[in-house]
Amino acid sequence: MNRQPLKGINRQGLDAAFEAEEERKSRLILEARLLREQQQDEAAVKFAEAAEIEEHLSDLCEAKCLMEKSFKHRFSAASCWAQAGNFYRAISLCDDLLARTDLPDRLRLHIREYANTLRGRRAQWYEELVLETTVSKG
Repeated sequence: MNRQPLKGINRQGLDAAFEAEEERKSRLILEARLLREQQQDEAAVKFAEAAEIEEHLSDLCEAKCLMEKSFKHRFSAASCWAQAGNFYRAISLCDDLLARTDLPDRLRLHIREYANTLRGRRAQWYEELVLETTVSKG
């Protein structure tokens, strides 16, 4: 029987310490989602911790020329920063990815749409802050 090679993202050269960090990050994201559903402020802290780990994992992957994996971790970092409430950092990471010439087209489209959504939500948030400030002073 011929066995087809497994398809997926290349993980060559990544060790047990890397995998442990991936697991830790995944647990943080799950905890953050649960806390967010419970409307707990601690959710933002967990998302920020996960974002920092995702950025670190992305850097490690890039150093090993595992670009597809690096891109996925970098985009996940952007998502985590956004969920932590740091739109600036999230959009910045998306823009950094979009500036790359080696980013796959399908991922580029997804990241561009996500960044545009974040920009729209940030603009809405700004408007609400200005409105709240105006009402408070009035």
